[in-house]
Amino acid sequence: MRFNFKKSLASALCLAWASSAYAAVEFKLGHFGAENHPSHIAAMQFAKQVEARTNGEVEVEIYPNNALGSPPEVLEQVIMGVVDMSLSGQDQLAKHVPLFDTVSIPFSLTDAEHADRVLDGPFKEWAAPELDKIGLVYLSSWDWGFRQLTNSKRPILSPADVKGLKIRTPPAMTYQAAMQAIGANVQTISFSELVMAMRQGVVDGQENPIGVIYSLKLYESQKYISILNYLYSSMVHIVSKDAWDRLNDQQRKIVREESDSARLLMRKLMREEELKQIQDMRAKGIVIDEPDLASFQAMMGPAYEQIKKKVGTANFDKWIEMTESLK
Repeated sequence: MRFNFKKSLASALCLAWASSAYAAVEFKLGHFGAENHPSHIAAMQFAKQVEARTNGEVEVEIYPNNALGSPPEVLEQVIMGVVDMSLSGQDQLAKHVPLFDTVSIPFSLTDAEHADRVLDGPFKEWAAPELDKIGLVYLSSWDWGFRQLTNSKRPILSPADVKGLKIRTPPAMTYQAAMQAIGANVQTISFSELVMAMRQGVVDGQENPIGVIYSLKLYESQKYISILNYLYSSMVHIVSKDAWDRLNDQQRKIVREESDSARLLMRKLMREEELKQIQDMRAKGIVIDEPDLASFQAMMGPAYEQIKKKVGTANFDKWIEMTESLK
């Protein structure tokens, strides 16, 4: 058989082009949720659906539970393009884009549905261009929940009950300002060390959403829980511009749609599970109180002043106007 060099070369080039054209784009997504937390369940759905809808052209590998590093480290890696995606806490993003601290203005969001309306609408429009400036694409806001106060000493029914207690918070100004305003002796401990710190009694208490308290079994060392809903926190699904630029328009559309679907799944799971988790903890003998919030809100003046200095009065006022208009 006569060898046709030109035909063979053309065939080889076509095969090489086809292989290159359909090589999977592989993304790493890091987050701080535990493997049994709704954030990880939703992230796994996101990865599965993106791969299915792109016919395997986009693959997402999920790294939960700080597997790629602490929350600040993972966010830094996404900004640098070393990690492609993350579910980053709004408090971490605030270190790079200060207006994210407005979401943490105490008692500015009244309930979950109110938070959804604000974050999915005007806040996203406001924040997305600011994230773009540091090389990040804002996909959607996932739930982390309203934060509650736990401790090992006594029921907390008023700010007077908080006075003098050593309370762990994340290294986030708004959280610390709110706890200080009601009399707590604030201690900063990293999220990865939280469980051990609670077990060892390094501090008297901490604040987190019910889902975190339950999934990490913090109730084993924290007998008292007060439902304060004092501050709402979210995980923000972001992708680096470098990674985003590797996708075509159709793939980007799919990624956005599946991020939104995962966002809704996480919210549904979080809110359904929270009711069951509260019931289960009560059945275990945990004291769960729902104090009147007026006395706590009345103490927030100093916290509001600190937040205004951090985010700017204009941003503070814009957030308050935004939240008031969507109540």
